[in-house]
Amino acid sequence: MLSDPLRSGEELAERAVENYRENFDSSPEVLSQAPGRLEILGNHTDYNNGYILSIALDLSVVIAAGQEDTSPRRLSAWSSGLNERVEAGLEEIRPAGDSWINYPLGVLREIRKSGSRLPSINLAIESSLPVGAGVSSSAALELATAEAAYGMLGGRPTTLLEQAQLCQRAENDFVGVPCGILDQFSSLFGLRDHVLFLDCDTLDYDRIALPGSEVAVVIADSGVQHELVDGKYAALRSHCRRATQKIGELLGREISSLRQVSLDEFLGCREQIDEEDRRRAEHVIRENSRVLEGVEALRRGDPGRLGELMLQSHSSSRDLFGNSCDELDFLIESATGLPGFIGGKLSGGGFGGATVNLVEQNAAVEFQQRLAEACSNRLAAPARTFLTKIGDGARLLGKPQSS
Repeated sequence: MLSDPLRSGEELAERAVENYRENFDSSPEVLSQAPGRLEILGNHTDYNNGYILSIALDLSVVIAAGQEDTSPRRLSAWSSGLNERVEAGLEEIRPAGDSWINYPLGVLREIRKSGSRLPSINLAIESSLPVGAGVSSSAALELATAEAAYGMLGGRPTTLLEQAQLCQRAENDFVGVPCGILDQFSSLFGLRDHVLFLDCDTLDYDRIALPGSEVAVVIADSGVQHELVDGKYAALRSHCRRATQKIGELLGREISSLRQVSLDEFLGCREQIDEEDRRRAEHVIRENSRVLEGVEALRRGDPGRLGELMLQSHSSSRDLFGNSCDELDFLIESATGLPGFIGGKLSGGGFGGATVNLVEQNAAVEFQQRLAEACSNRLAAPARTFLTKIGDGARLLGKPQSS
């Protein structure tokens, strides 16, 4: 579903319209766009009802979409990145094996469950998101699909949070990835030059301006593909769930998530918790504290402290949560000594993917080049680094111009 990275949004839209016309012999009705995301702090805290800090990227999925009155009703989607057209039925919506079409298909199922009637739908998909780099192309595809569907069919949810939750359900219940709401929230709520804060328990959120306008984002791809549906993500959730139950028993009160456990309470009973469950829980509990401290650093204009917290988060992911890898650790070690580096960490599910690095704008090009050189000398695959910035959230771009 993804194509070459770093195309402009305007170019993506033009390509999407062109490919729609070539594949479906008609013009699309609407254009939609949704960005990828990077997690700044809050690794695996979302499904533990904790706190997160994240950003939307100035890299995105763009969809040209249209509808037809055909029977039986079906979804037909063209991916420029995969050079592939896939179809799936909309009469009875079921997963199409392990195909990427399950992401838009799951969203359409949720939209139908909310009361909308689905016609046959065509999608032409373009993207500037780097493949396999952990920037949540799946959530971007889900949100872009939802925006296109609402643009054609109406029936938009009352709030943005409801829209994010709808796309999260599509990934949880249809695709089978037990993710929290981090990805969908970030892709939808993004605001240029702002960091997003979300309390995953109350769903209270804020958009906090990044201090100054001189911070760039460098994504460094480890070259290690991560597959969250292979069971590793679910296993981490199980460790957290078992730890939550055990801590509740030890404290003598009902606890539904690690969010409800203070660090002092955890330290007082941790020796009685299974070692692997204990380490996963300690990461989450300390990570929640790092997020709150990161919010305060942003509000007092201290990006340096935010960067220190990012490095602490990566170390915790490596040593306690177990979702880093040698390649990700090398990327962070290499970045730490380079000019302009503010902070960095693995982003998202882990087990591969990419690191996110906040870098002083005036040093960003040199930083990117030197990090790429270090990677090329160490990693097996050619290094991929991407210089970008914080972008806006998912939106309907409107109707394409007639040819």
